[in-house]
Amino acid sequence: DSLVTATVDANNTLTLDYQPDQNGVATITVTGTSSGQDANATFAVTVNPVDDAPVVANLIGDVTASEDDADLAIDLSNVFNDIDDDNASITKVAVSSDNALVTVAVDANNTLTLDYQADQNGVATITVTGSTNGLDANTSFAVTVNAVDDAPVVANVLADVNATEDDPDLTIDLS
Repeated sequence: DSLVTATVDANNTLTLDYQPDQNGVATITVTGTSSGQDANATFAVTVNPVDDAPVVANLIGDVTASEDDADLAIDLSNVFNDIDDDNASITKVAVSSDNALVTVAVDANNTLTLDYQADQNGVATITVTGSTNGLDANTSFAVTVNAVDDAPVVANVLADVNATEDDPDLTIDLS
């Protein structure tokens, strides 16, 4: 039976071996033999179900991006599995170890969005948690954002200059 197996050892000890993730009722029959005669004893074994935590079914690979890349969407629908519940009922949340580098959000469609922050580079760890019935599983992956050599920009606009003929030279600090 897939619920429980029963064995008797040389010391006449009956061992019930409960199978993983199985529940229900099984009937065990013990047969004793003496002088060619058999006697049977039958009893029921009831194994009650427990709510198992979800597990990580598919890891999320590390992500590499460049500074100022567009947001990246990652489908989380097959990341977790729960043997007791419909996988669609698993609630997913995500946390970034560095919100100054990349922020995260999970929408109702189980899509994780990585939002790279402007002009930032470095490495962040993203932790995704799947929960059902108060039980959860976690998985993490690294996001590496590579620096980009940005073009220079004008920080302070130069004011217009009005001069009169034969004025002395004018110096302007460009620092």
